[in-house]
Amino acid sequence: MGLFGDLLDFIGLGGITGIDILFAVMAIIGTGLFLIYFLLVMLFGFADDMLPFDMEMSADGIFHLFTIQGILSFMMMFGIFGLAMTQADQNALLAIIVGVIAGSVSMYIVGKIFQMMKGLEMDNTIKYSEAIGAKGTVYRTINAGEHGQVQVEYQGALRTSDAVAEDDTLTIETGKFIKVVKAIGETLIVIPLNISENDD
Repeated sequence: MGLFGDLLDFIGLGGITGIDILFAVMAIIGTGLFLIYFLLVMLFGFADDMLPFDMEMSADGIFHLFTIQGILSFMMMFGIFGLAMTQADQNALLAIIVGVIAGSVSMYIVGKIFQMMKGLEMDNTIKYSEAIGAKGTVYRTINAGEHGQVQVEYQGALRTSDAVAEDDTLTIETGKFIKVVKAIGETLIVIPLNISENDD
């Protein structure tokens, strides 16, 4: 079998035949490609799903099951567990069943892990539009027609953001109360807020 046969000899599986070869191929290719993909994700953030079809897993929403990482993890665990069963002198049908179960569980777990990673990545993305309507204080004086900074709570955290006054003739000093009325890019547009308005 050439190079692949040499690889099987190297890992002590040179004498396998029949369905064992299928399991070995799945295990080796799946493991190799999964490790490469995982390294790319860790180093460069290539975590987007690359296949166009998905499967609904719960009533709460759609969980992308058939992804590159999911399929590779299925191949890896199907091959490893299937080969382990046949090497333990179990029949081929039982080995296939165990391999499918192990691969499916692995696909689900890996998919959930990548889904969680993507969720954390999205959570860390600041959406400045969510600051509209929020109230806070001036952190660095906003001089007339110039940028300053404000501290406003949005997206569940107190954030310091660049800001300008809606009325560019106004100066809003440090410590004054403000309200965010617009967001342009990463800059908040604010208006001064008196104490009575802040209590509302």
